[in-house]
Amino acid sequence: MVSLGDKQLVNYDKDQYGELYRNHILEQYKIYVEMADRVSQRRMTANSFFITINTSLLTVFGLFKSEMPFWWLLMPGIGLIVSFAWFSILHSYKQLNSAKFKVMHEIEKLLPLALYDYEWVKLDNGKRKRTYWPLSHIEKIIPVLFAIIYVITVAAKILF
Repeated sequence: MVSLGDKQLVNYDKDQYGELYRNHILEQYKIYVEMADRVSQRRMTANSFFITINTSLLTVFGLFKSEMPFWWLLMPGIGLIVSFAWFSILHSYKQLNSAKFKVMHEIEKLLPLALYDYEWVKLDNGKRKRTYWPLSHIEKIIPVLFAIIYVITVAAKILF
């Protein structure tokens, strides 16, 4: 049985469970893979939301920056907070997906083919950018770039 500390992935072996053991493992695996896909979809939705928020903030800032006092500090401050929240959420999704794929790799030990595990090996476990650069690493750059834009905006106002 596959275990992690006092927690086990497999609650029953085939003899304890009965003749539908393999079928039920496969069905649970299918559902679990679908749930991992839904996490990825939610991550993409979050990315769209935060890109919209950041571009809206920059647009509103550009339109009204000269008409309101402290606008040049308030809007970039809000933008920095939004960018930090976005980065943190992306990190959380990365952790969640990493855990889901580890579980899928463990479930695959009970199945005839270990497709996700084999694919990950083919991608050098995401360790070499030339072979594969995980999306979670790439997408974290975008909130950092927005944060840099907000810092430059404040710095430019202070310096000029």
